Amino acid sequence: MTIARGRKSGTLYKTERACHLIAVAMNENPNIWHRRLGHMSEKGMTIIHSKGKLPSLWSIEFDMCKDCILGKQKRVSFQRSGRIPKKERLELVHSDVWGPTTVSSIGGKRYFVTFIDDHSRKVWTYFLKNKSEVFEAFKIWKAMVENETGLKIKKLRSDNGGEYEDTRFKKFCYEHGIIMERTVPSTPQHNGVAERRNRTLTERARNLRLQSGLPKQFWAEAVNTATYLINRGSSVPLEHKIPEEVWSGKEIKLSHLKIFGCVTYVHISDQG
Repeated sequence: MTIARGRKSGTLYKTERACHLIAVAMNENPNIWHRRLGHMSEKGMTIIHSKGKLPSLWSIEFDMCKDCILGKQKRVSFQRSGRIPKKERLELVHSDVWGPTTVSSIGGKRYFVTFIDDHSRKVWTYFLKNKSEVFEAFKIWKAMVENETGLKIKKLRSDNGGEYEDTRFKKFCYEHGIIMERTVPSTPQHNGVAERRNRTLTERARNLRLQSGLPKQFWAEAVNTATYLINRGSSVPLEHKIPEEVWSGKEIKLSHLKIFGCVTYVHISDQG
């Protein structure tokens, strides 16, 4: 369908009419995609766009986002170590527990634990009622990823939290040949990968909840969505590769994304 015609003037083609229709047809609003991607930074969106993941966007420049300003306030950043990711999946796994929250989630959870593969930087998040559930979450996650990859976890890095010092946890890792690597006490920077990832998750989740206007008890849904989106965004340690693609070896698509908290309609079929 021809929307408009234009005449060449120097290096430009000037349309005679219907300019606004062309803008609507050819260029989506970058502010909407910023929200769909869970408040990804402009730099991150630029990298994703350069990989052809956002073909409908001509420009990545978006307006100042008040939700980002409110949700991403932080203390001084950790010092960069310049580490190179491991060569094989599950060669090293980072883990850290976040919580407790002041408000329980809809499912009654007050903590979450993350497991991060150092090679791909993909993150998995499990929600807990108590810190004592970390061991069970690790066993479930271990069975899933080892079955998916055919590989074995070689090393688990964590802080000195009591949940990782559990006798059953240490015995389980010993029996399965997993080295439990501890960081220096009171030095969270030594567990920097997990600490930074949990900070990013909580910031992105806070942004998602602020933009949607949902109450605090939806924090777990926001963190879960942030996990999904972070795994599909570019990663600086991977030279801007996408964690999910590095982990699975398959190309990911973003066309299905919707804004967190947008209105949806569910059709319930008549079973009677």
